[in-house]
Amino acid sequence: YFHIEQMAIKVFGCLLKCSTEFEMFKLIHKPMSVLHRHLDITKKNSTSAIIDEKYHYELVQDISTDERYFHTEFSEHPLPLSDAIVLINIATFIKEHKWYEMLNHLEISSKGEHFILYQYTDNNIYPTIISSALIQTTSNKHDWLFFDNFFQNTKWKPNLNADGLLSLSHATSMSPLARSQFVDKSSTEIENDLFYSILDKTKACEAIRLTISGEKSKANYHLYLAQKGLAMALKESGRDIVFTIIEKPAMVLFYQSMNL
Repeated sequence: YFHIEQMAIKVFGCLLKCSTEFEMFKLIHKPMSVLHRHLDITKKNSTSAIIDEKYHYELVQDISTDERYFHTEFSEHPLPLSDAIVLINIATFIKEHKWYEMLNHLEISSKGEHFILYQYTDNNIYPTIISSALIQTTSNKHDWLFFDNFFQNTKWKPNLNADGLLSLSHATSMSPLARSQFVDKSSTEIENDLFYSILDKTKACEAIRLTISGEKSKANYHLYLAQKGLAMALKESGRDIVFTIIEKPAMVLFYQSMNL
C-alpha cells in the first residue's frame, strides 16, 4: 500500500485523484462480456416525455434494474444506465469539482429513483444522457443530504418572503404558514418546521446530484432543460414540494427569476 500511495502521488499528485481515475477506469473498462451482454437490445421507453422536440425526460423507479444502455461524453462506448450515471457523477462532481467525499458514497448514484434527460442523435442507436438527478422519498429522510449538518450554516439568512410562504402553502398540502412562526429561528429549525408542516409526505421528495453534461456551448441551455424537465416530471408523479441543494449560481438566479 505504501508503494501504491507513492506511485499515486507521483503520477496523479495525490491519492484522491488516483482513486477518482481508478473508479472511472473500472466503469469504462469492464470485461467486454459483461459490458456488451445486452448490446443487441435497443429498448426505448414509450412512457418518456419529450421536451423541446428532441430531448426525452422521465423518472426511472430503480436505475439498477434498467437494462437500457446510454452514451456519455466520458466513454467511447455505451454503458448500462446505472453505470452511466455513476460515471457522470464521478466525472462532474468528484473530478471537476473535487468533491472527494462522494468517493465513499458512489453506491447512492447506482440505484434508486432517478430523473434522466437524454437525446437521440442520428449517428447512434443509443441515446446520450444530458442530465440526471437522484430522487429520494420521505421514507428515507434520514439519508437526505438536505438535512445533513454538512449543508447547514448558522450564518445563513433565511428568505422569509410572506408571498412565497403563502404561495407554498396554497400550492402544496401543508399546514398554513405564517412569517411570524419562523422569526428568530435557525435555518435548520425553519427547514424542519417546513417539512413537518407537510400533511401528505408522499407529495414531497429530495432531488440532489443534478448533473449537466454534453456540449459546453449548450451548458446553460441544458441546465434550463434539465430544471424544466425535472420540475415537470416530479409534478406529473404527484410531488408538490421538492427539497434540494443548489450549488450553481445560475440555478439560484433561475428560480429567483420565476418569483412565485
